[in-house]
Amino acid sequence: WTHAKEKASPGYYSVHLDDYNVNAEITSSKRVGFHRYIFNEAGQHQVIIDPSHAIYEKVIDTEIEILSDTEMRGFKHCKGPAGDRHVYFYAVFSKPFTGSGVSVDGKVVEGKKAKDKITAAYAILDGNKGERIEAKVALSFVSYEGAKKNFEAEARGISFDERLQKSQAIWEKHLSKVEVEGGSNKDLRTFYTAIYHALLVPNLISDVDGKYIVEGKEYQGEENQYSTYSTWDTFRAQNPLLTILEPGYTAEIVNSLISRQTVAGVGLPIWELCGYDNGCMPAYTPVSVIVDAVMKDIPGINKEDAYRAIQETSMMDWKKSAFVKGEELIPWIKKINYIPAYIWESVAQTLEYAYQDWCIYQLGKELNKADTSYYLNRARSYRNHFDPEQGYLVPKDSLGNFLQLDVSDWESLRPHYITGNIWGYTTFVPHEIEKIIELKGGKEAFCDWLDEIVSDTTEMKGEAHCDVSGFIGRYGHGDEPSHHMPYLYNYAGQPYKTQAFVRKIMRQFYSDQPDGLVNNEDCGQMSSWFAMGAMGFYSFCPGSNEYTLTSPLFDKVTIHQDNGNDFVIEANPGENENVYIQSLQANGEEYTSHIITHKMITDGLKLKYQLGEKANKNWGIE
Repeated sequence: WTHAKEKASPGYYSVHLDDYNVNAEITSSKRVGFHRYIFNEAGQHQVIIDPSHAIYEKVIDTEIEILSDTEMRGFKHCKGPAGDRHVYFYAVFSKPFTGSGVSVDGKVVEGKKAKDKITAAYAILDGNKGERIEAKVALSFVSYEGAKKNFEAEARGISFDERLQKSQAIWEKHLSKVEVEGGSNKDLRTFYTAIYHALLVPNLISDVDGKYIVEGKEYQGEENQYSTYSTWDTFRAQNPLLTILEPGYTAEIVNSLISRQTVAGVGLPIWELCGYDNGCMPAYTPVSVIVDAVMKDIPGINKEDAYRAIQETSMMDWKKSAFVKGEELIPWIKKINYIPAYIWESVAQTLEYAYQDWCIYQLGKELNKADTSYYLNRARSYRNHFDPEQGYLVPKDSLGNFLQLDVSDWESLRPHYITGNIWGYTTFVPHEIEKIIELKGGKEAFCDWLDEIVSDTTEMKGEAHCDVSGFIGRYGHGDEPSHHMPYLYNYAGQPYKTQAFVRKIMRQFYSDQPDGLVNNEDCGQMSSWFAMGAMGFYSFCPGSNEYTLTSPLFDKVTIHQDNGNDFVIEANPGENENVYIQSLQANGEEYTSHIITHKMITDGLKLKYQLGEKANKNWGIE
C-alpha cells in the first residue's frame, strides 16, 4: 500500500492493499470497529486475525476461538507502557466462512480454538468481483462478556454505511460548534484539523455495562471512564479548550480522573494508558485539569470529591515519575520545598509541582479549606531554584548550593529540565509570572531578555532532547513546557510582541500537509495551541479562569456554546495579514485589557478587533 491510496476524514479511513487488490475501509462506534473489505477480484479470499500483534509491548499469551461460521473471539495478554492487561474482542462477519482454522506459532493446528503466546485464526471467504464483506469487531478491556455486550449495544443490525453516516454526523455536530468565516483554504484545513485532533483523546475504556479496569482491578460505575491521559501536555491548552467547546465531555473526563482516587484509591495518574499509570512525566498534572474545570463551574463535578482527590494525591510519598529511578519526590517537597539536584530533571519536577500545588491552593480557597497556606508555600517552591548570579531557575543540591550550568551546552542542561529547556522552564511559573518578571529586573528588562532568547541562534554544543525542537532562537515550540512563552510579553507590558510572535509560530510550524506539526501531537496539545491562537486567546494559567489575548487569524469565529450563548470573535486580518491589535471592543464597549475571563465567554462575549500592519505599543498594557 501507499499513502497515495489512502483516504481519511473524521469517522472514516480507507486504503487500497496493492498485494491483494482489496480496498479496506473502517469506521467505528464508541466501542466497535466496523470493517469493510471490497475484493476487486473474484475467488477465495483469506482474512487473518492476529491478536499477538504488538507495538512497544511484550505479549504474554493470546487466545483465539472460532465460534461459528460468522463469529470469532479472542484476547491478548500483554505488558508494556499500558501495563499488564488483557484486551478482548468479539467479531462478526457479514458472510459465512467457507473454511476457517487456527494456528500456534504460525502453524495451523486442529480444532477451532488455540491458546498460546502466538496464536492466529484465518477465515476463507468466497467473493464475487466487487463484493463487499463487512466485519464488526467489538473490544473490551474487561472480558469476553463485555465485548459481546458492547457489540449487542452498538453494532447488532447496523451496517457499515449506517454506522459511517452516524459517525460522520457526530463529528459534524462537534466540529460545527466552531464556525469560521474568512481565511484561506489552507488555514481552514489547518484549523479544523487542529480542532479534530483536540477531540480525539482521552479514550473510552469502560464497557456499556459500566465495568472497567484500573491498575489491573475491575470496577463498576455509572459514568463513562476514560484513559490516555497525557495531562502533562494537555493541561496547557487542550483541556482548557475543551472546557469551552465540550463542557459535558470535560465533566466526564474530570470525574473519571477524580475516581482514580475516590474509587480506586491509586491517586491521580501521572500518564495513564488503558487504565494503567506508567508514571511517565513529572508531578500530578491532572490536578490542573480538575481545578480548571471546577473553578469554571463546569456542571456535573462534585467539588468536595475533586478536592479530596487532588489533596490526597499531593501527600502520597510513593507517587513518583518513571523517569526518577525509585526515588520518592514528594517527601523532598515536604522537607525542603524543592527537588534536589541529584534527582533527574529536578528543576522541571519542582516547577511542575509548584504550579499544581497553586491549583490546589486555588480550589482550597474556593472551598474554605484550612490548609491553603500550606499549599501556597509549596506553590512558591520554584523560588528556591532562582540563582540571581546565573539569572535562571537552576538545580540546587540538598544543602542549598546552586549548580553552575553551561547554557551553551545541551549536555549541561538536559539532566535538569524534562523534554524542555532552561529558557522555557525559567519562565514556567504561570501562577506567579509577575514574580519572575520582578526577579529578572522588571518588565523592560524581562522583555529585553525574552528578545535575546528568541533571537539567539548561536550553535549549541551537544544534543538536545528529541522533543526540544521547532526553534526560534532558544524558544522550542516542539516541547510543551515552553508553549506559554509567546504570551509572556502580554504580562510584561509589550503585548504587540506576543501578537507578532504567535503569528510567526503559526506560520512557521503549522500547515495543512501530512507533516504539518513541528513535533508529535501529544494527545491534542500541539494542535490546541494553534486552534486557540488562531481564535485569538490562550489559557496562560489554567485554574485562574483567565485567558490572554492575541490577534485572531480569521475574519470571524463563532463558538456555539452548549448553554446557547455564542462566543464571537471578529477581526480584519486582510490580505496583508494585519497582525497588530489597534483597538478592541467587548460587547460593543472599548476594551483595553489583554485578559478575558471564562465567565465572560460563557455569558456570551463578542470581541471585535481592529487590526493593523504597525504595532500599537499602547494597547493591552496593564
